[in-house]
Formats: sequence, structure tokens, C-alpha cells
Amino acid sequence: MGTWKLNVSKSKFGGRPSPGELTRKFEPLPNGIKIIRELVDASGKPTVGEWALQFDGKDYPVPGDRRVDTLSLKRLDLYTVEVIAKKDGKIANTMRWDISKDGKTYTWTSKRVSPPEEAGTTVRVYDKQ
Repeated sequence: MGTWKLNVSKSKFGGRPSPGELTRKFEPLPNGIKIIRELVDASGKPTVGEWALQFDGKDYPVPGDRRVDTLSLKRLDLYTVEVIAKKDGKIANTMRWDISKDGKTYTWTSKRVSPPEEAGTTVRVYDKQ
């Protein structure tokens, strides 16, 4: 939980440009999490997304995200969450969120499969604020 800021120098974008300035805030919910994503893209345009999700493996809507319609979360252990993102009912992206044992680093590994022209692996490293 807490606020995490993207560390561009430690991240790998799979040949794609950096998403810009990116901050993720995680707040606890009973058996779940509230995610607030604050993005300032390369052109300076800010956007905010906010979602409430449960760790039960069910699909939950992700309004306002052009790439995905739903996310499902499954907690693997205290430090790891498995995520499946879908667009139009089909898997678009699988992710793994790993928190370091010292709680200072959050690594977001994404394997995008759809759309095919955006397929590839991205590793974003965030620092705890």
C-alpha cells in the first residue's frame, strides 16, 4: 500500500517510449485494493484513473482505460499479485506485481499479447514515496 512513483531509469519499456510521469497509489479495501493512477504523458497531458478491485480472481471493470475493460487480481503471497487484463472479453495482458521484501520497490512486469502490434514485455520499477 502507499504511493509509488515510476523510476524511468530502472524500467524497461520493450522498445516503446516511456509512459511519462506515472504515480500509482494503493489503498486497502477489505480483501482488495483501491488503485489511483496519475499519469502525465510525454505531451504533458495529465490523466487520472481510479479502480476498486478484489483479490478473488474475478473480472472487475476498469473505466477510462482504452487498452483494457477489466482486471482480475489474485494474491499469490504477501509480496506478489497476479493480474489478468482483458479487452472485449479476451486476454490482452498478464501482469505480475512484486513488492521487495524491504517494501521500498514495486516491480510491475507486463506481458502484452493484444493488440498484436503492441505485444511484448515491459518491466516498470516504482520507488515508494
